[in-house]
Amino acid sequence: MTRDAVCRIAAFSGYTGDKFGALKEQAEGSGAPILFGDYLAEMNIAWQALAIKADPTAGYEAIFLQHLRTAARTIAANKQKVLTNAGALNPRGLAEAVAALLKEEGVQLKVAYVLGDDVLARLPELEAAGETFHHLESDARHLRDWKLRGRILSANAYVGARGVRAALEAGADVVITGRVTDASPVIAAAAWWHGWRWDQYDALAGALLAGHCIECGAYVTGGNSSGFLAYKDEYYDLVMGIAEIEADGSFVITKQPPRAGKWNGVVDDVTVRSQILYEIQGNVYLNPDVQALLDDMEVRVVGRDRVRVDGVRGLAPPETTKIAVCAMAGYQAEAVVYACGLDVEEKFDTLKLQITHSLGGRDAINARFTTFDMTQYGVAAKDAETEAAATAMLRIFAQAESLDAFGPARSLKTMINPDGLGHFPGFHFPLTFGNMTPVPYIEYWPGRVRQSHLPLTVGFVGSPETIKVPAVGAGATLPVRPSDDYDAGEALIPAQWGSTTRGPIGLIVHARSGDKGGNANVGFFVRHDDEYPWLRALLTKAELARLMGKEFVGNRIERVELPGLKAVHFVIHDYLGKGVSSTWRLDSLAKGVAEYLRSKHVDLPDRFLVRGKI
Repeated sequence: MTRDAVCRIAAFSGYTGDKFGALKEQAEGSGAPILFGDYLAEMNIAWQALAIKADPTAGYEAIFLQHLRTAARTIAANKQKVLTNAGALNPRGLAEAVAALLKEEGVQLKVAYVLGDDVLARLPELEAAGETFHHLESDARHLRDWKLRGRILSANAYVGARGVRAALEAGADVVITGRVTDASPVIAAAAWWHGWRWDQYDALAGALLAGHCIECGAYVTGGNSSGFLAYKDEYYDLVMGIAEIEADGSFVITKQPPRAGKWNGVVDDVTVRSQILYEIQGNVYLNPDVQALLDDMEVRVVGRDRVRVDGVRGLAPPETTKIAVCAMAGYQAEAVVYACGLDVEEKFDTLKLQITHSLGGRDAINARFTTFDMTQYGVAAKDAETEAAATAMLRIFAQAESLDAFGPARSLKTMINPDGLGHFPGFHFPLTFGNMTPVPYIEYWPGRVRQSHLPLTVGFVGSPETIKVPAVGAGATLPVRPSDDYDAGEALIPAQWGSTTRGPIGLIVHARSGDKGGNANVGFFVRHDDEYPWLRALLTKAELARLMGKEFVGNRIERVELPGLKAVHFVIHDYLGKGVSSTWRLDSLAKGVAEYLRSKHVDLPDRFLVRGKI
């Protein structure tokens, strides 16, 4: 393979192969020699833990095979590399299935897989070696004390780029991993391409951010963007992002050009800044390969659909990395009921009363279920033009350790309408009852494990060849550097900004939110430099709590400013309870938090409003 000065990597999956044709699309049109697909998230690791319990040969994202079949011959002809974590809990199993598929397609590619992240069988050994797997949120909470310690189904460390790089150096064409961090395959590709040493921390940190930008596929090309109104009339057929990583770790984010003049997404400073802010801890972004410092980074448009990111600095990797331990927690089910027209809240109140009474009162409910939540979603419009606009929804969500909690029918169906036809006027619910039947659910323990305990092995399908990749030694790491946490340095002085109009902050402020374990993160940013001092002064911790309204229940809030992004970033602790896989929230990934907060009203300077709303 001829090595250009720039390592060009095209994404083809943001999670579990979210756009079916993306691999073929990027193989054919990106011009990138390396194709990267991120398939994992907390929730599908949990799903695969359940799948592999039922079938030991399962445990990987089988949809990848369908994606690969559409593109295998193109990939071979173009001599492209394919890197993916779709192996989930069974990377060797997926690699063998990939090799079988390639044989059927008449394609010869060298298929490698990386092992070592799965430490389920090693838990006793590692605990004997002093690992407590303390919780990410508290050094005082240890895995051995977890009430679900005896029900663990999987335990996977978030490992880094070294195994993938070793596979590439050995000539692999397809590299299948398990639970590497989302950006690690991109770091591996850039390090292999440019021949970086593992102590070139600034370069590695740049590659980490480049990987973070494209790991969510179309998020960096307009997906999930608070600026979507600018292109809402053609908001479809978005291609995924491409990273061009230079030898010093600086990079450009871009995409394929529009096909036949048609819009296919956009890369601009809004989409890139949004993605950088997505699911970060603060001004320090941790990864097993490097700790990236975001304080001095710069994001600037350098051409149509081309955004350059410079100034990311790096420190030695942290001595610990995250470990996701999944355990069988019990069973959960949910149901929805609709009310229409007048007195919607009162209608739902009567239903809540009926359900609570039929289950023996709140104390009996608490004894029977670990979670039992009844929350109204949406507000019925007044004098609406359609019945749909006049309708709101009550969601009933229940979790219990035992199926018996759901009654003899083992369903929520009878519970949501305990008085039969003695219901409020206009009561109705969907005629599909699937979600009302309890299904197993996973609770996960986000802990830490020392990297020195995590050697990796690279294997190759159809070959006895193996590569032993040493663990990251303690001498090559530093303690985890925590993100900064501080409130606004200057108080907001309303008169300083002239006349104001009360309105949603989202008229002039972008935002992006996501999940970090049981926490939610949200980053706000503005369009223009002169708006940033106002944003910094406005968005104090107290103001964020006010904007949260009743969603704020005393949560610990962390705050940091990122001048290079014109952003103020927050972490809202415990917003999702115990995490995505077991949260009671409908917005289980906290993606709606940013849009909820953008809808809240503040005093907006008129000098900014005249520039037009977002």
